[in-house]
Amino acid sequence: MSPASDIVEKEFAATWQWRIDTDPELAAALGMLSRRRSKHALDPRSLDSFDQRLAWVKKALERIKNGITPEQIENQLTEDERLSLKLYTQQLEDYTHYTSLHKAYLCCVNRLEGPQTDLPLYCSYLPVKTRTDRNFFRDFLKAIPIQLLQIQSLLVQGLSENITPPQISLDGVVAQLRDMINGNLETFSKPIQSCFGDGKHVSKEESDLKKECDNAILLAKNAFIKFTDFLENDYVPNLRTEISASKGYPNGEKYYIDCLKFHTTTTMSPTEIHQLGLDEVIRVRKEMEVIASKDGYKGRLDQYLEHLRTSTDFEPKSATALLAHYRDLTQRLYPALLNILHMRSLPRQPLKITETPTASAHMAPAAYYLAGSTDAPRPGMFYVNTSKLATRRTYECEALALHEAIPGHHIQGAIQAECKLPEFRKYAEDRRYFESPCRFPFYTGYIEGWGLYSETLGKELGLYNHPSDEFGQLSMEALRSSRLVVDTGMHSLDWSHEQAVQYMLENTAMGEHDARTEVTRYVTWPGQATAYKVGERFIRRMRDYAEMELQDRFDVRDFHDVVLLCGAVPLDVLEARVKEYVEGVKNDISKCTKLQKPPIGSTEEVAKSSFIESMTFVNWCKCCVVPGACQV
Repeated sequence: MSPASDIVEKEFAATWQWRIDTDPELAAALGMLSRRRSKHALDPRSLDSFDQRLAWVKKALERIKNGITPEQIENQLTEDERLSLKLYTQQLEDYTHYTSLHKAYLCCVNRLEGPQTDLPLYCSYLPVKTRTDRNFFRDFLKAIPIQLLQIQSLLVQGLSENITPPQISLDGVVAQLRDMINGNLETFSKPIQSCFGDGKHVSKEESDLKKECDNAILLAKNAFIKFTDFLENDYVPNLRTEISASKGYPNGEKYYIDCLKFHTTTTMSPTEIHQLGLDEVIRVRKEMEVIASKDGYKGRLDQYLEHLRTSTDFEPKSATALLAHYRDLTQRLYPALLNILHMRSLPRQPLKITETPTASAHMAPAAYYLAGSTDAPRPGMFYVNTSKLATRRTYECEALALHEAIPGHHIQGAIQAECKLPEFRKYAEDRRYFESPCRFPFYTGYIEGWGLYSETLGKELGLYNHPSDEFGQLSMEALRSSRLVVDTGMHSLDWSHEQAVQYMLENTAMGEHDARTEVTRYVTWPGQATAYKVGERFIRRMRDYAEMELQDRFDVRDFHDVVLLCGAVPLDVLEARVKEYVEGVKNDISKCTKLQKPPIGSTEEVAKSSFIESMTFVNWCKCCVVPGACQV
């Protein structure tokens, strides 16, 4: 290892260690609690803690800039190391710039995020198997009142500086918190009950620990009551009613443009994004008309949309049936992956399909994904919303499974976690979207672009065999295209919330409940929803470019290797990688080892055969879709 390589590796490692030491909730989400060197059991959320984070990042940026020369970067670092250094430096620069400018961490509660969602999720990650585990769980319970007070202080400061979410973004939060309180914080008490039961047949030490936990839950409940009263009486009534980030946020136009840049990783303006959305909606609508005609609704697209929204033919029979349908889809998708990915690139992390937690289901989307952990170990979690069952449409299931699970977020995230990358590139901090752009990036354009691009791979993977399922993909694409129009419309072009809802109803197959939920999400997370379509169009354009340039030498599996094996990156970095790959193939195909197909009987061909054969056995467990991999 060269001296320069040693410097950057140590800096990458130091910053990552600092992040998991500081924020145990991040460490738990990634299965890294055992690697922390600090002992506190909840993320510090005081005003001082954010100042301390900013100071630490500034020092890290100073160290890396002063610790290595341009000559060392050029002569001593590998190409991959130079890319990692570029990304690392840019992350630190953006964190310091945006955090100082926008202070988005003051907007720390909304209908999608906050202690009412974050703490139950964190609780679900915490093990209670050993005495050490249970002591840490007790410390977590004891820390809840402290964190709630810190969050309240952030919200009060936000009111004083006019840095708040719009009032509509907190619709339902008070009710959600009241439900938690009325349920006696059951989510927090269940793990303790599972360990100790009624406490009659345990040692004195364990009995004392249970009493400590029970008392901590009572104190946490009181803290939640006070926090909820504060929200209801002092915070929500004083929030802005203006939904536009450009108008309602201090330095709002700059803030919204920075949110767009953060999420799309491009310099596209609100006007450019809006126009892209309008163009895409028109294109997708024309394709919808073709599918409607194929299904007997020629010239009657609006009637077809209404039929899909309301017909009981597309209504799940039960929550169990809906979950079973998704499991069937993913079982069929796994062997088909070999059509689009090399065997060597397939990840081994399992996937678990489960219901969205009841407490958050009424505000949650139809489906979503949370990354697993190889360290914990914990499978990737594909959450399916089974609430308001009559509004769930089965014709959208194939597109959602492709996007959220296979080959979408689960495959992309698992491949990234299994790649030989620095840890800050391996793992995305998939939480606290409200902090954008004042946080470390997750390259939404790449991640959600891949998810939406994955929806377009259905035909290559053996799906979309019925017009309604094919229309489901177009409906999802229309949704993502409409997001460009609606997000920029509300935050930059004076659109009202109702105008946005009506646009969604007119241009997608969504029902009114889902449309209102979606639009309120766009109000809450400015710019985030634009990244899907921007990223998908970019990846599709890169694939078209590679196919055109390489002709019969193009192999979609190689293209997907180029896209996936670098992990999440800004779109301009991805473009450079694709162009380098194309030029490498054109100039000297023999040097592009990833294009050399393995001979018959080779290790890869044997593995491929074995993988496909394993898919034919009825060896799937009830919740997991990797044969034999599920231990949960």
